Amino acid sequence: MHTLADKPWLVGAVTLVLMVGDWVLRIFQERERVASYARHYESYPVDTIEGNPLLRAAVAERRFLEPRHLGAAVVASVAVAFVTTIFTPTGREVFVGFVWGVFLLVITTHLGNLAGYRASRRGLEGKLRMHLRTGLWIQAGRYLAWVPLLLVLALASGSAFVWGVFVAGIVSSARQLLYLRRLPPVED
Repeated sequence: MHTLADKPWLVGAVTLVLMVGDWVLRIFQERERVASYARHYESYPVDTIEGNPLLRAAVAERRFLEPRHLGAAVVASVAVAFVTTIFTPTGREVFVGFVWGVFLLVITTHLGNLAGYRASRRGLEGKLRMHLRTGLWIQAGRYLAWVPLLLVLALASGSAFVWGVFVAGIVSSARQLLYLRRLPPVED
C-alpha cells in the first residue's frame, strides 16, 4: 500500500509547511499576548511564551521572518525527506507520524492559546505571575494529556503513523521538561 510517507519530496514539503506554520502561529500568539493578555499574565524570570532560549528574542520582537528559524526549517525538512528513504515502509510511517505529530501538537497548542488570549479580551480580571518553570510543567502536562488518546487510537487502528504521533506526544512532553534544566528553581 502506498501512502504519503512513500513520497519523500512531499514529506519534506509538508514538514516545511508545518514548521513555518508553527512559527507564524507562535508570532501571532505573541502579538495577541502583547496586545491584551499581557495585562493579565506575566512569566518570570523571563516574560516569554517561548520555551526555547535560542528563539526568545525573535519571538519577543514578533518577527514573522526569522532567518535562523527558516534556515533550520529548510534543513530539517530536507533531512526528514532524506531520512524517510532509509526506512522500511512501516518505519517510514512511524517516522513521519512522529515528525508531523510533534508539529501538530505544537500547532494545536498555539491555536488553543490564541483562542484563550482572544477570549481574555473580555471577562478576565487580575494579574497572574507564573514562573516559566511552572509554565513548562503545565505545557508538558498538556502534551502528555494527548498520550492516552493517541495510544487508544494507535491500538485501535494499528496505524504505524498514529504510533509515531503517540511517540511524538511523549517526546514533546519530555522536551518541555528538558528546558527546565536551563531555568532557576522556583523560590518559595
